Formats: sequence, structure tokens, C-alpha cells
Amino acid sequence: MTDLEKLLAKCTGNVAAGCILEFSAEDLALLDRETAHGFVAALGGSVLMRLPEKEIRFFEWLREHDEPIWQDLWGEASDALYVVGIALLPLLLDNVRGFPICDLLSNDNYYFTPIHILGGEAEYYLAAVKERFLAKEKLTPAQLLALEISMAPIDVWHFGYHHGISPESAKRAAEHLVGDGIIIHFRKAEELANFVEF
Repeated sequence: MTDLEKLLAKCTGNVAAGCILEFSAEDLALLDRETAHGFVAALGGSVLMRLPEKEIRFFEWLREHDEPIWQDLWGEASDALYVVGIALLPLLLDNVRGFPICDLLSNDNYYFTPIHILGGEAEYYLAAVKERFLAKEKLTPAQLLALEISMAPIDVWHFGYHHGISPESAKRAAEHLVGDGIIIHFRKAEELANFVEF
């Protein structure tokens, strides 16, 4: 039995026992997006899991640096703090992006996907940013955010955490890109629902 098969067997047993699943860093290292989707299909989308430690560290940082956002996400979840549906497992494998913050109800969302990049001038802007990045030149927070958005969906909080930028500076970077016509900003959860992919 491979390590991956052993992990699936362990998870299946825990689900049968009614346990909330927990994945260690070693467990996550065994998975890629395809196998994670396989786990979700095998175990059932309604199974619950605790966020991995790396993502819990991010949310503890978020609680300290942008507490209203943390409250919007977890304020009512005292009994199930950091417990989510296993359908998020494929997204949690990404070391930069993680749990997508895209369904805030009391605050503006700052979640962007490559589709949110506007055409025309935005394409020239991104090409210039990529050239600067490849030449190892310093990028502004706005340039760095545009580059991250062009690669895959990301929220400003994960972006800020990963790059050592405060949430306020990350939000300003997004507003700068909006003001320059580089990206479009959908602030409401219902506007973003169609852009979240698992």
C-alpha cells in the first residue's frame, strides 16, 4: 500500500468514525491538485476538515493585522474555528494562496482572478512588470499584486502575508490597479461566486 493509499484509508476511517479530518504538512506533501480532487470525490464533499497549520498561522496573523476581516470569516465559529469543507483541500495545497477569502459579508472583498485583468493597456502593463520581475528589478506592491493576479486567483490578505506587506498597503495596491484601469474590483461575495474554482 502506498503512502497515498494509507492516507486515504486513514481519512476514510476517520470519516466513518465521524471525526473532523486533519492533514499534517507531511500528508499535504503527498497530494497534488489532482489527487486532492480524488480525495474530495472519494470522501464526499460534505466532509469537514481542520485547516492545515500553515493556514491557521495565516489566520492568526490576519486576526492581529485586520481583525474585522477575521471576525467576518470566523467570528461566529467558536465551536468550529478553522473547520471547513474538504472541497477546499485542492486550494489549500498552494503555499501562497490557500483558503480563498472571497465571501466576506460585512467588508469589501479583495479577491482577484486573471479574468479580472482588463485588456488593452493592462496587457502592456503586465508585460512590463514581467520584464522587471525577470530582470530581478524591485517591484512596487501594485506591480507585484498584478503579477500574482496574472498567475492565479489571490486575495490581498494572502498576498500581503506572503510578501510581508500590511493588509492596508495590499488594499491600496489593489485600489491603485483599479484606478489605473488594470483590474476590475468586485467587492460583494455574490459578484465573486462565479470566479471561485476548486
